[in-house]
Amino acid sequence: MRARRTTITLTIVAAVIGGLGLMVGLGYAFLYAVNPVGDEWVCSQGEAPAGNACYPTEGPLPSGLSWDPLGNRPMSYNCDKRGWTLIEGAGTDDRDCLNKHLGVPPGWHTVS
Repeated sequence: MRARRTTITLTIVAAVIGGLGLMVGLGYAFLYAVNPVGDEWVCSQGEAPAGNACYPTEGPLPSGLSWDPLGNRPMSYNCDKRGWTLIEGAGTDDRDCLNKHLGVPPGWHTVS
């Protein structure tokens, strides 16, 4: 009787621990697949963000909108992608990526 109770208890404990481990593993797999901190890409090549949408960098913007040079970009550690350049704030350690088609915002300069 005691052996049976011990077996059932150990089975339940193992199932709970295994389930928790599976949940953690699936959580890491989801984060790896989604990569929430890797890139902030939304616009296609040749487009840049303005307002809440992407527009071709070669054409004019709709009235009332201006380019958002620091929106929709890769993270600064991943700025070596085609069409992007690394910039930093004057007198600070702030670094960011800038679409090469857009002007450098005031207070920022390109990093060589």
